[in-house]
Amino acid sequence: MNKHYRAEIYDFDKQVERADLTLADAALLIRDRKAAAVLVDLVDPSALDRWWDDPAFPPVTQHQSFAGAGKSGLAIGPTQRLVKEQLIPGLIDYFSYAGRTNAALRDTEFVKLCARELGAGSVRVGDWGELPLVSKREYQPVPNGLYSVPPHCDAIHFGREPLNWPIKDGYDEGYDQISLFLSVQDAENSAGLVMWDYRPATRAELDELMSEFAQTRRIDRLDRVRSVTINGRPGQLNILNTRVMHAVEQCTTVRRTLGSFLVWHDGQWRMFH
Repeated sequence: MNKHYRAEIYDFDKQVERADLTLADAALLIRDRKAAAVLVDLVDPSALDRWWDDPAFPPVTQHQSFAGAGKSGLAIGPTQRLVKEQLIPGLIDYFSYAGRTNAALRDTEFVKLCARELGAGSVRVGDWGELPLVSKREYQPVPNGLYSVPPHCDAIHFGREPLNWPIKDGYDEGYDQISLFLSVQDAENSAGLVMWDYRPATRAELDELMSEFAQTRRIDRLDRVRSVTINGRPGQLNILNTRVMHAVEQCTTVRRTLGSFLVWHDGQWRMFH
C-alpha cells in the first residue's frame, strides 16, 4: 500500500484544504484539474543534501532560455525552441544525453520515488530513444526583473517545428501536463511560484504571450484570470499544473529544486525533463 502524506491542496480561488494523500492521488487531482497544486510533506530538511548531492546529476549550468535559472544537464524547453538547421543536432544531443545519464538517474531518490509511488516510466521515442528523467534547478535574482523566470507554460508537444518535433499533439491524451519537484533550498525572501488559470492552445500563442511580457512586463490576458501563488518549503514535494501559465517570483538569493515533468500516456505517468 502506498504511503499517505500530509498535504496542502490549493485551487485557483486561493482556497487551501489539508488532507492525508498518497502521491498517486495528489497527482491525479492535478491531472484532472481538481486542484491547481498540492504541497506534500516528503523529506526531513536535514536529509535534503542526500537528494541534492547525488553524483548522478551533472553540474548545474545556465538555462539557455531563462537568465534567472540554471539546470543540470539538458532540458526539453530549450530543445523545443530550436528551428531549421539547429533542430536535428539539438535533438541528437538531447537524446544522446538521456542515453548516457538515465541509467544513473534511475538510481536517484527522486526517480525511485516516482517509480515506486506513481508507477512512472520514461517518455519513449521509437525502440531505443527516451527523454531525460530528472533535473536539478537553481533560481537566482534577475537585475531589474519582476520574476526570476517569467510567465510561460510547459507542454511536451510544443516544439516550434511541430512537423519535425518527435512528440505530437495528443501524446498527453487530453490531460494536463504536471510537474513534481522537491523544494531543497528557499530564497531568503521565500519566493514562490505564481500560477494563472490560462492554458495557451498552441506554441505560437505561448510565444506571443512571452513576447508581450518581454516588451511590456505584463500579459493582458493573465490580468483577467484567476491566479494562485505556491510557496513550497524545503522538504516539501510540489505537485503543480505547469500546463497553465506560471512564473517563479524574483528570488533575492539562490532557490534550489529538483524534479521532473509528468504526462499521462498509455495508462501511466511518463516522467521527463
